[in-house]
Amino acid sequence: MSDWRRIDIDAFDPESGRLTAQDLIPPYSHVITAQELQPKIQQLRSLSSSGDISSAIKLATNDPPYSADDATKAQYMMAVLETLTQVRQADITNILKGLNPQEQVVLVKYLYKGMSITEGQKQGGILLAWFEKLTQVAGVTPIVHYLSDRQTV
Repeated sequence: MSDWRRIDIDAFDPESGRLTAQDLIPPYSHVITAQELQPKIQQLRSLSSSGDISSAIKLATNDPPYSADDATKAQYMMAVLETLTQVRQADITNILKGLNPQEQVVLVKYLYKGMSITEGQKQGGILLAWFEKLTQVAGVTPIVHYLSDRQTV
């Protein structure tokens, strides 16, 4: 570590002019449209209405539409919110144990997003129950990942 003086710290300063706001946005190869997301929304609603909530939650958290526009994300969020609110509180822990760590992080994103919109605030008790059970199962790791991730749902 004798050459520590050679590190260009100005390269990491966002105000140095080297990085623009566009440079901080992660690149996406394809922007997802509402038409492309409709089959997944229909499948999500079908699984949740048939009572297979565990598969519906796995589907919702498996491949979130990060590269979609805000209107498409909102439409998908409403389908996820409908699914989350149809679960009995006794079943939440078993569903959460079936999720891998990445899916748990995506679920935290949906819970926070749900608590920030009006429709989700009406179902606040259910979303908080999900949040409580998730922290019991996975600890605070998904929350830390959520706080440090730039990808939004």
